[in-house]
Formats: sequence, structure tokens, C-alpha cells
Amino acid sequence: MRFLIRSVLHQGGLCGPDEECPDRVFRCRRCGYSAQAELDGCPACRADWKAIDVSHGPGCPKNRLEEAMDTPNGALVRRCFRILNGKSIGLTITLADITEEEFRVLELIEAERQDTRTGKC
Repeated sequence: MRFLIRSVLHQGGLCGPDEECPDRVFRCRRCGYSAQAELDGCPACRADWKAIDVSHGPGCPKNRLEEAMDTPNGALVRRCFRILNGKSIGLTITLADITEEEFRVLELIEAERQDTRTGKC
């Protein structure tokens, strides 16, 4: 759970732009052919280099975080960040409005934020 929270809080630093991703994938927009090696054009459909997109690959930390956020624990973390966002825009939230599990995750988020502010992360 802490890993998910830390990753969400620091997601901007997980990986750089698509072109700099160490696990980047080159994909043809025309036929869908993909490769991890840089492509000057598509060997499958002969499209030129303009048809080639670069994106983060499956082993990229950004993609692994997205996959982790699709798990039950990820859904819980996402829900807790939404609760905090609601609170920050003025919604009143009481202990009666959240589950004990959500409360524990909210405590973990706050602890991680404190660690980040004090440089313990």
C-alpha cells in the first residue's frame, strides 16, 4: 500500500517523456506493428517514419503504476485521494462517511506527505 501511495505522490518522477523511457515502444499508427527498437518506417506496411508513435513500454514504471492502480488496493488508494480532493474543495467529511480501511489509507497518505516534506522519503 505504501508503495502505491509513494508512487502516486511521486508519479511525475517515475519516468521521463515517451522518447526517453528506457522501455519505450515504437508503434505504427497505420497497421499497429510495434517494436522496442527504433523504427525509421514500418517494416510491415511500409508506412514512413511519420506514422511511427513512441510510447512508454510495458516495463515502464508509469505503466506498472497504472496496472497497480487497477487492482483492489489501487482502487482504494484512488478513492482516498478523491476523498482528500473533495475535502480540499470544501466538502465536509466525517468518520461516519468513510470506512475504517479508507481511514487507515488516509493516515498512510498523510504520513507519506509528511515524510516527503521533511525529506525522509
